Amino acid sequence: MSREELESRKRFEPSEVEPRISARWLHSGLFSPEPEGVAADNYSIAVPPPNVTGSLHMGHALNGAIQDVLVRYHRMRGLRTKWIFGTDHAGIATQTKVEQALAAEGSSRAALGREAFVERVWEWREEHGSTIREQFQRLGASLDYRDERFTLDEAYAAAVLKVFVDLHAKGLIYRDRYMVNWDPGSRSAISDLEVVQEEVKDVLYHVRYDVEGGGSVTVATVRPETMLADTAVAVHPEDARYRELVGRTAIIPLVERRVAVIADEYVKPEFGTGALKITPGHDPNDFDIGRKHGLEEVSVIGEDGRMNEAAGEFAGLPALEARERVVAALEAQGRIVAREDYEHEVPVSHRSGERIEPLVSLQWFMDMDRLARPAIEAVREGRVRIHPEGQRQVYLDWMENIRPWCVSRQLWWGHQLPVWYRGGETYVGTEPPAGEGWERDPDVLDTWFSSALWPFATLGWPRMTPALRAFYPTDVLSTARDILFLWVARMIMMGLEFLGEVPFHDVYVHSVIQAPDGRRMSKSLGTGIDPLDEIDRHGADAVRFGLLAMSSSQDVKYSILKIEQGQQLANKLWNAARFVLLAVGEDGAAPAPRPETVEDRWILSRVQRAKRMLADCVADFDFSHAALGLYDFVYGELCDWYLEMVKPRLYDEGADREAVRAHLLFVLTETLELAHPLIPFVTEEIWSFVPGAEGLLAGRAVEGLEPAWLDEEAEAQVGRAIEAVRALRGWRDEVEVRPGEPVPARLAAGGYDATLAQVARLARLELREDGGDRVASVPIPGGAVEILAGGGFDPEAAERRRGERRAGLEAEIARSEAKLANQGFVDKAPAAVVDAERAKLARLRADLESL
Repeated sequence: MSREELESRKRFEPSEVEPRISARWLHSGLFSPEPEGVAADNYSIAVPPPNVTGSLHMGHALNGAIQDVLVRYHRMRGLRTKWIFGTDHAGIATQTKVEQALAAEGSSRAALGREAFVERVWEWREEHGSTIREQFQRLGASLDYRDERFTLDEAYAAAVLKVFVDLHAKGLIYRDRYMVNWDPGSRSAISDLEVVQEEVKDVLYHVRYDVEGGGSVTVATVRPETMLADTAVAVHPEDARYRELVGRTAIIPLVERRVAVIADEYVKPEFGTGALKITPGHDPNDFDIGRKHGLEEVSVIGEDGRMNEAAGEFAGLPALEARERVVAALEAQGRIVAREDYEHEVPVSHRSGERIEPLVSLQWFMDMDRLARPAIEAVREGRVRIHPEGQRQVYLDWMENIRPWCVSRQLWWGHQLPVWYRGGETYVGTEPPAGEGWERDPDVLDTWFSSALWPFATLGWPRMTPALRAFYPTDVLSTARDILFLWVARMIMMGLEFLGEVPFHDVYVHSVIQAPDGRRMSKSLGTGIDPLDEIDRHGADAVRFGLLAMSSSQDVKYSILKIEQGQQLANKLWNAARFVLLAVGEDGAAPAPRPETVEDRWILSRVQRAKRMLADCVADFDFSHAALGLYDFVYGELCDWYLEMVKPRLYDEGADREAVRAHLLFVLTETLELAHPLIPFVTEEIWSFVPGAEGLLAGRAVEGLEPAWLDEEAEAQVGRAIEAVRALRGWRDEVEVRPGEPVPARLAAGGYDATLAQVARLARLELREDGGDRVASVPIPGGAVEILAGGGFDPEAAERRRGERRAGLEAEIARSEAKLANQGFVDKAPAAVVDAERAKLARLRADLESL
């Protein structure tokens, strides 16, 4: 681009630059590498596939920024790099969206029929499926958009069915009656991820059950309607209150069912009455107890959320209405012994909003025990490393207590089970069975089943394609903690089972960005912040930087200040680069390290330190320190100090200006290479103006750390000079010397032979060897600068202001000390207020000491 254009563009304008740069990246084919070599020689990441229904939210933006830093960093290290892209068919979420659209039209899924409904969902996907792709592009994500995959595309679907059939042949997939999360709203079993816990206020009813042969036992329950399905009463084996009841028979009120009183260590003696009604048909914990003791599994609530025929006189009632009627009937018999207000969490469907009914249902399950063992060992042995370390133990704890996985869903949108029935026969295969009379199972697979194959099915498995050979296993998976079990663990299991290798070597569990007030981000709560709105306001680089700077191993509150900090960084780098490029000119010297002064050696060394910092942060998944470290280097060291030091030499006839310009261009090039993975748009735009720059910065293979340029002596000398200038500028501000006014001074310190001229210029000193009376002394590293009479400094006025400031500080200190000496304040005020007052007192004392 021309010098005239650079001169005219005094500010970095993201809205103008970003679409143009994005188009160049996409047109170049850089993000779509040819599959060559083997995975050990390449670098790959598989994006967690966003729902095809989705749009970019703050979690996507954070994770997208994290993954893009990793991908761009390794691509610029010369590695063949692929960031696998695609979307998930998101069975229940997508089906719900289309059903809502049909309802608005006065139609329904049932009215269309299965075939027409599925066709309608495909049409919806074609209309809306590109949204998330375009939004990732706005973020600057360097995904392989040309090789986009979809979990229902033909090749992927074939892989899914093969896995089901193979696991069934190994006895790892089977059909059984088992406890599931049943959503009466969608009329389907759903995964744990689609269940949210909501705090509710209930009544804990104490209900008296008669015991055969005399006596009674009182149980406590918040769901008296399910007592109609009780098949035991359980007590703790060491609870002396009930020891004599164990082995006797209790009688369930209203239905008069006779059940055993059993002992089980699961029972908590301190909860309620210490006696627990056991309902294996409607509670997951009771289900486990029931299987352990061989209890009958009675169900009184149907898939529609209403009481079924087994509920007798209560049949047909919604469960909550049945509760009221059951309680009334128990009261009429005098069996309600007590009531307690009770707050607890209940499971609710994230999709339909209805309360989950734990039901024993005939479903298809996967036996997880055998698959889990190798996945546990992979993490224990370090073949898969989970960061931060605390999440590793969470993973292991869950895996060691894993339950069978219900893989069937009562939906129409998804991978239909490759299962056919004829009379008492069952056929499982990738192709339909021969002969007449077979009927295919209408259920589809859980979305997480197909997602578990993502790292290898996207690369062409079950065929051994060049892509699979080149990019599997992938290197890193970055994800949120809520799918560590639902997705990450299952990918590890499937990768080991079908390819014999872990699907990735590192799992980074990123933080959750909360709303500024600490609540979760949510449209329904009014706390959601759209990252695309923030990109419109501040630019993609600013949003990327801000999210990276916020990220940590803990959940964090969204900070607009961090986003604005990123915007400031982009503008600062643009202005600094513009200064360098205009000073160098279009026909300037080629970038080359040509250090002539101590500050030239210093900036070379500091660039190497920044490179090492970034390399360490990337290796440690410490993206916050990477972002803030880059900010400190660009803003603090490059712009505030080096460019200010080098300016005079650019225009000094006596200086080797060609060397200065070559060195400046080299430092700028190194800085652009350093910053590009984090803030790619502004760096790519600047690169287009660099004389002699070829191709895209995003595709440039950069040099690693150059140890020869590390210069501790130069760092010490310039560091000392910077501290001296800061001290002198602080003194000037304190005594109110007019800006720009030179002050006569004499150096009384050592270690400034190579930097004295810079200190004098930057601190506006008029240095004298001798003569003049000392009127003040400013401490600096290695000694002091003596301020001499004359110039713009009035020592009497300065002393008067200092006295006023001292008196003010002493008064504030006295007030703070008196407040903290008041025991009533210390005892009654919130701890945070008292701590803030103590911190304020320490700060005031430090200011007084400094003065």
